Amino acid sequence: MRQNKWIQTTSTLLISCLLACSPAEKQQKPPNKMKLASLVLGIDNPKESLDYYVNHLGIALIDSSAIDNGKSYQLRFPNSPNSAALELVYEHKENWPEEQYEEHRSDNYWKYSLFVNDLERISKALASQYQTGEPYQFREIGYLLHTIDNANYKIEYIQKHFKANTTPTLPEEAYPLKESPVFGLITLRTKDPLKTIKFFENNFSLKFIERMYVPKEDNKGFTLYFLGPKHLDIPNLADPDAIENREWMYQQKETFIELQHYWGTEVQSDYHLVDKSDQRFGLKRIVFECDNLEKTIEGFKSAKLQFKEVLDGTAKVKHLRLSSPDGHNIVVRQRP
Repeated sequence: MRQNKWIQTTSTLLISCLLACSPAEKQQKPPNKMKLASLVLGIDNPKESLDYYVNHLGIALIDSSAIDNGKSYQLRFPNSPNSAALELVYEHKENWPEEQYEEHRSDNYWKYSLFVNDLERISKALASQYQTGEPYQFREIGYLLHTIDNANYKIEYIQKHFKANTTPTLPEEAYPLKESPVFGLITLRTKDPLKTIKFFENNFSLKFIERMYVPKEDNKGFTLYFLGPKHLDIPNLADPDAIENREWMYQQKETFIELQHYWGTEVQSDYHLVDKSDQRFGLKRIVFECDNLEKTIEGFKSAKLQFKEVLDGTAKVKHLRLSSPDGHNIVVRQRP
């Protein structure tokens, strides 16, 4: 118990030093402006997945394209042009086992979250078989509802205001959920938050926004770190634990990266994060778009990042492939 408490305290000091004591690193600029463009997940039944997302959640299918041995479907919530898209990839391979997706504590991907106006209304509108619990206020973190999609991917709904601060809004009958959510969070796991935060801040136009502690009785608590676009003005920049930053974040029409770090795993040699990008289900990749791909290449070389230049698709469009410190596949392409 004492050892894990020491580890938690040490991690806190390291992150605080990174965020508050290194102004030179904080001022470092990426080679050119990046934008979080899409989250890419693998599926096994395009018809069922499209029915769920389009008809149950109200996401618009904005594009589809053929890929090797399959097809890719890109979806986006209406009225949120600045948030990321969701891309579902179906690949037909005979050697893949016929099994349902299951998310595990050791996976390097956890879930994604949607920001909404009225959680109670969402719960009533969403079919019960997709809900894994009731709406609840979780400490001073958020008013939450946990659900799954047809493929068993975890989807978390977060109300823009804490339950006690609920602000009434009129239902929007044009949408199946009676409103159009914002694609708010992509939740990844990290074994080394210090290294991963620096990786995204220095190379992908993101900045640290907020930190939240989640203690557990079994001594397997974790900390959540949030990164968002650099252009956002945070209400309380001086305090990484400020409560007011949380509701503010949930009210943005942007997509943030959330990093989950289990306390003590940074020193556990037998704990390894699992990359499922080569399996039927799981996180395939995260896509960023940049203003100038050649400048991005120069910047990555200057930062000594390992990456590959790849020609993809029938048009042979060049993009970059690299991995995060925790093995998440990342693709960078030039903004159309």
